[in-house]
Amino acid sequence: MIELTRYFLAVAVAQAHLWPKGQDWMSQIAVFAFYTLSGYLMTRVLNERYGFSWRGTGAFMLNRALRLGPAYYAILAGTLIALTVLPLQDFHPLIRMPSTAADIVTNALVFGQVTFDYAQWAPLAKPLITSWSLSIELCCYLLLAIYFARSPRRLIALAAIGVVLCAVATAQAVGTGDEMAYGPYFLQNRYGVVQAGFLPFAAGGVFYFYRETVTGWIAPRAKLLCSLFAVAWLAMFAGRWISATAGPYLGIPFTYLLLSLAPGTRPSRLQDFFGRASYHLFIVHMPVAAMLVVGLHLPASKFVTFVASVAIAFGVSFLLVPLERRIELIRRRVSGRDRESPPDMSRD
Repeated sequence: MIELTRYFLAVAVAQAHLWPKGQDWMSQIAVFAFYTLSGYLMTRVLNERYGFSWRGTGAFMLNRALRLGPAYYAILAGTLIALTVLPLQDFHPLIRMPSTAADIVTNALVFGQVTFDYAQWAPLAKPLITSWSLSIELCCYLLLAIYFARSPRRLIALAAIGVVLCAVATAQAVGTGDEMAYGPYFLQNRYGVVQAGFLPFAAGGVFYFYRETVTGWIAPRAKLLCSLFAVAWLAMFAGRWISATAGPYLGIPFTYLLLSLAPGTRPSRLQDFFGRASYHLFIVHMPVAAMLVVGLHLPASKFVTFVASVAIAFGVSFLLVPLERRIELIRRRVSGRDRESPPDMSRD
């Protein structure tokens, strides 16, 4: 269930970008759901597998790079090659060849693609577009590893820091009066900034520590809570005043429901494929769509382009998943998993 849901969330993000027939806050909920799920998974493996020594932290971050890096750099390389023959910036101005030192460094390292203020990083070249979200994830991984994942109290502190920093950043954006740059109700300084990931990541980590209690409370009330979530989701249609303020945070209760109701079994090989493919779809759909629109003249913001992009991304996964499964052997040695590990969800 979790792997297939993750793929559905990636499809929701692609749909919002390529065939915007719904509400863009649906993809924002999906992104915060990804953050919350990652917070749970990373807190779990840090406490159960890597620990918090310098060696454990190093092994954890190395395995994060081995897990996320191959697909990222393969897709980035393909996009840069396409940029030498196609003006993909005609589809989106940020899909361009990195030229400045900041462009080159942030795309090479992923870190730094987002900062405290959305307007600071928005002009940077981002050939993959959605890699800014990956930058937030990596920053949160590091924060969890070096300090915050050790206890619920520390995770609550991380959440509080995120809330305060988002409030300060929003106030700063309001002071500029440039709502056009920051989005409705200055949303981007609570969504497209590095501190935006702190609250959902922390919420996912807290779930790990209290998962039996939370699951025990949610499971017998599943129908009621799912109905309440549906009502909250429908409330987002009331206007931007609510979707731009509360919308993304619906990803947190969505993930709590998912984790509480999903069976805790190891994913099958097919389910694992979809879990890995969700990451590929998330980072490849924009450059693929750009190639289709600019190179093959498919219409932008149309269903055919959305479907074609998702289909090609799925095909890309058939190339990347075997590579990642070979790299998994290296990752197992790095983490010290000489024998079969406890059930996981493919992103540990």
